[in-house]
Amino acid sequence: MAEDISIKEFFIKTSDYLSYLLGSWKFITLSGILTALVLMGLNFNKPSLYEAKLSFMLNEEEGSPLGSIGNILGQFGLGSGGSESNLDKIIELSRARIITQNALFDIKPIAGQEDFLANHMINSMQKENNWDNDGILSFLSMDDEYNLDGFKFSHDSFPSFSLLENKALKKLHKHLMGKELEGGAFQSHYSELSGIMNFSLTTTSAELSVKTVNNLYSKLSEYYLGKNSEKQLKDFKIIKSKYDSIQSLLDKTMYGIAQFEDKNQGLIKKQDSYRLKKMKAEEMKLGSMLAEAEKQYQIAQISLDSKSDYIQLIDQPLLPLRPANKGKLYYFLLGGLLGGIFSISYLMIKKIYSDVMSA
Repeated sequence: MAEDISIKEFFIKTSDYLSYLLGSWKFITLSGILTALVLMGLNFNKPSLYEAKLSFMLNEEEGSPLGSIGNILGQFGLGSGGSESNLDKIIELSRARIITQNALFDIKPIAGQEDFLANHMINSMQKENNWDNDGILSFLSMDDEYNLDGFKFSHDSFPSFSLLENKALKKLHKHLMGKELEGGAFQSHYSELSGIMNFSLTTTSAELSVKTVNNLYSKLSEYYLGKNSEKQLKDFKIIKSKYDSIQSLLDKTMYGIAQFEDKNQGLIKKQDSYRLKKMKAEEMKLGSMLAEAEKQYQIAQISLDSKSDYIQLIDQPLLPLRPANKGKLYYFLLGGLLGGIFSISYLMIKKIYSDVMSA
């Protein structure tokens, strides 16, 4: 019987609270609308953001231009290390300022206006209100001789950059890569399972996002291949040096044998017979080494002459892009939902308090 009373009280209380909330529908509706308008207003002037994504891979199979030479150097005991860290190396390079500045100082048309990508990026940052805004100390920037308000790059001669231009370049790099190279507009990472690398860039212009992320990839590829070509040439010179050294030793040994035979004219003492056999054995060994070294030298020469793409593009972004951030309707609906939840919570707490005090 006690259980029946408890259940009965529960339904009575529930009905009472529902009636109370229904009777307060005007308050709940008004709270929801006001919260929706406030939240939409806070996000009303935020520009649309567009994220461009690009993927590529590192070709480490047989076509790798470093494969043959790396294997040959290993036979000489001069191996220059494996390729396990190449993915991390590429990701770190993609975040380096040298890649950023090389990419941003190409002239590209955006919205019909040709300019440095760096200046287009400044325009995008100004739309987001984070170019000349220095946070809580922004009011002091008017007296800063390196104030970036209204700044634009006029040339791409990095060695002759002024301090103001250096500050602007560093700010662009920080915007792209983020603090401590994390959380910026540009993101780079790779899958440990597949080895596929991904770039993404988010700006206020779909065209700017696409062209800049493509240019970042292009400059990274050029830089990485250029550095690897330098290393490949250095490795080739090591192989050639070994080949020349063996050739020189063989020539010297053959000349020693001929000189020995000419001097003795076939009348070789038993004590000299051992010396001659040793010299001929050395000649055979060096001849065998030279044959192998020549094969390796030819392979290295072919590998050096036939460079292939080491970084291979998989997918690149294509226009048009959909905005990556939420629209105004989303914030209006979210505000309405939050306002309704807050107002109902307030009314419930008020009702419970009133019932407890009147009991």
